Amino acid sequence: MNKNESTDPEDIEASEEVPEDIEASEEVPEEISDNEEAHSVPLEQYEKIKDDYLRLAADFENFKKRAEKEKSMSTVTSLSMIISTLLPLIDNFEIAMNQDGTPTEIEALYKMTQVFLDTFNVKEVPGIGEPFDPSYHEAVEQSGEGDKELVGEVLRKGYEIDGRLLRPAMVKVHKIGRASCRERV
Repeated sequence: MNKNESTDPEDIEASEEVPEDIEASEEVPEEISDNEEAHSVPLEQYEKIKDDYLRLAADFENFKKRAEKEKSMSTVTSLSMIISTLLPLIDNFEIAMNQDGTPTEIEALYKMTQVFLDTFNVKEVPGIGEPFDPSYHEAVEQSGEGDKELVGEVLRKGYEIDGRLLRPAMVKVHKIGRASCRERV
């Protein structure tokens, strides 16, 4: 032990005394408040940072959704192009199927093309007896008089994939119902 170190309890208390002008109870909160001020952000700045963060998070979510949608659309577009090039072949199979004495191989190939179209959710555009819709039908002939237009005959089938038109149906339109009265002046 050093000479300067004393084991007397009174000496220990005296060496630990704090000067009277500094009180320990005031010092601690001051340090804490100084520390809080150094690490705190004004409320207005906090709200702006929070708003910027939320906008950035929403923008990122929108980007992810948009990228997924574009990826899906590019897949549908590519598939549409491929299937569109096969449609004349399918038309020829249908013509061959309507002939007498069609070989079973042709029938088998036609059935395979139908399964192929079903696999990719390709549907035929509504045909005979359905109301004429210029967004799905291409009218090549019109007959009858009236105000209601129905598809009377399908000359070439139309197809759509996932609600997107691949090719309009080529149809003959029959008008039915009461003829519209027009007065001539």
